[in-house]
Amino acid sequence: MNEIAELGKFFIAIVIRTTLNIIFRIMPLHKKRILFDSFIGKQYSCNPRALYEYMLKYFPSDYEFIWAFKEPSKYSYLKNNGRTLICKYRSLKHYYYSSTSSIIIFNFTRTNELPYRNKQIRLQTWHGGGCYKKTGQSIQYNSKIHNWILSQKSKIDSTHFISSSKYFSSEVISGQYKFKGFIFETGMPRNDCFFQPKEMQTRNRIVRKKYSIKKTDFIVLYAPTFKDREIKDIELLNFVSLKEVVSQKFNKNVIIIYRGHHFENKNLNYIPDIDASDYFDMQDLLIAADMLITDYSSSIWDFSFTLKPCFLYTPDLDSYQIYRGFDKDIYQWGFPVCKTNKLLQNTIKKFDQNLYELSMQQHHTDLNSFEKGNACQKICAFIKNYNE
Repeated sequence: MNEIAELGKFFIAIVIRTTLNIIFRIMPLHKKRILFDSFIGKQYSCNPRALYEYMLKYFPSDYEFIWAFKEPSKYSYLKNNGRTLICKYRSLKHYYYSSTSSIIIFNFTRTNELPYRNKQIRLQTWHGGGCYKKTGQSIQYNSKIHNWILSQKSKIDSTHFISSSKYFSSEVISGQYKFKGFIFETGMPRNDCFFQPKEMQTRNRIVRKKYSIKKTDFIVLYAPTFKDREIKDIELLNFVSLKEVVSQKFNKNVIIIYRGHHFENKNLNYIPDIDASDYFDMQDLLIAADMLITDYSSSIWDFSFTLKPCFLYTPDLDSYQIYRGFDKDIYQWGFPVCKTNKLLQNTIKKFDQNLYELSMQQHHTDLNSFEKGNACQKICAFIKNYNE
């Protein structure tokens, strides 16, 4: 986007928000009203979903839950519990709930014109952890104007932020986002499921049943991250050779599931067995997968707690590193890095589970992980006490 246009849109949004703040200031702040959105209204997923489902189970019946969606009709089933309301993202109702909810829970940057109140908790859960691609004001291609806008947003968007590790607290939240509020060092709520065997079994069954995948089938999940620009003439992942080598290595029938990023256009060389890009929550797919292949997605942090094999297929590594940049050297992350299909195939053939588990445990130690499986419990206890 042109820098002047971006700046103009930002100031227009500020005028709208200021006006909305004045209009809704006369409305009371509802002590037990909680507003959720995931990926600016695109999904019912991620950390907001995890916190919401925990609250449904453990919070008193007098709490009111609101979800804002761009396509609210797709999620009308959430109203069946009698405690949840649905509104359209960026509608008048959404503005009203944004101004009158005591707690707002979200996992992406908020839309600039959304109103807020000083006494609210605006909880930024974010949607990734680890030490991977740069974000916030540290992305190398960011303009000065874009970083200035981010700095202004960071002052009001969030009052609280959730962290997955000590490294993430200091280097990403405080460093790259310049956040100065309260940090919940609890791990991500969406990752609690990886510490709950029964929950993992249930979600695994749901995914396999939905896509008619047998218990004995070996699922390879291919989930590349969002790319800020299209890079031409790179070697795309070869699904045919991938299936062959994985089948030989693990002696099972292999099913490849493709999960595209919600901001990404498809760029595939072969058609996968299943396209699960529209599946509502990535965590379910990570649980069902027996192997993950991605590039720079922070889903590798989540998947690392399953100790199942993960490989990074990175044919654009050199240009991506220059254009976007990494927090830590990619070769220090602990996952096998493969820039070609041939290298990926050879790496899978030589894969050693014991060495890989040691590498993941070291990765968690290096970053000082907070993931213990009790993030929802800790964060919701704080919210409940805040409202009493």
